[in-house]
Amino acid sequence: MDSDGIARDGIRPGDVVVVTGGGGGVGRAFTRRFALGGAKIAVWDVDAGMGEETVRQVKAEGGEARFFRADLAQRAEIDGAVKQTLATYGTPYCLINNASIYPRASVIDMTPEAWERTLKVNITAPFLIAKAFGPAMIERQRGVVINICSGRAIEGARNGANYACTKAALLSLTKSLALEWAQHNIRVNAIIPGVSLTAQPLENTTPEELIERGRTENPLGRVGYPDDMAGLAAYLASADAAFMTGQGVAMNGGRILLP
Repeated sequence: MDSDGIARDGIRPGDVVVVTGGGGGVGRAFTRRFALGGAKIAVWDVDAGMGEETVRQVKAEGGEARFFRADLAQRAEIDGAVKQTLATYGTPYCLINNASIYPRASVIDMTPEAWERTLKVNITAPFLIAKAFGPAMIERQRGVVINICSGRAIEGARNGANYACTKAALLSLTKSLALEWAQHNIRVNAIIPGVSLTAQPLENTTPEELIERGRTENPLGRVGYPDDMAGLAAYLASADAAFMTGQGVAMNGGRILLP
């Protein structure tokens, strides 16, 4: 309780954090950051090797984490991971919808199968996961959801309409869920990364070329890094952000300036 008499809730040691796509890159940075703060982390990933490596790193640093395999294109696997997470750790305080895919093709060349799988992983899965954990979070009357969007949601994407559309939809889901769950003391925000040294952009370029893009395209003169995003996520889950919900926060070195 602060001096004004208003309680400001935020993540506490021992709270549970679910990170989808927690096996590498930004997901691993989220996992390590929250684990170092005393949270228990449910690491979800389709790649068991990467997920288990994240858990190993967390435990080596004295943190607590468990790996749960889930192909987010498969509803049965989402349901299974939800049940296993609840059975292992109980109700999460923070849900980070980080996992996404970006199969690149023009609208003309993109197969319906690639389009549909992108929608399943990038927007249907976050909806299903929030829906599954929501009742328990609402019962506790506390919690945070952080959705990882993209600057492509704002600018569009050449040879990536599937990805851009799902990230725009995720931003809209963020706002809608924030309005529905505010009455339950659950905050929902989104991070909008820019050019970052992570796995997806490196699928069609080199680290050197990506770093150069950051140097020339971003006003701050550098590319983003996973720890940049992890720091913002830690803030959004903290009591310092207790009056913040329904927002898309750009972490992009000034590349895109939101109104």
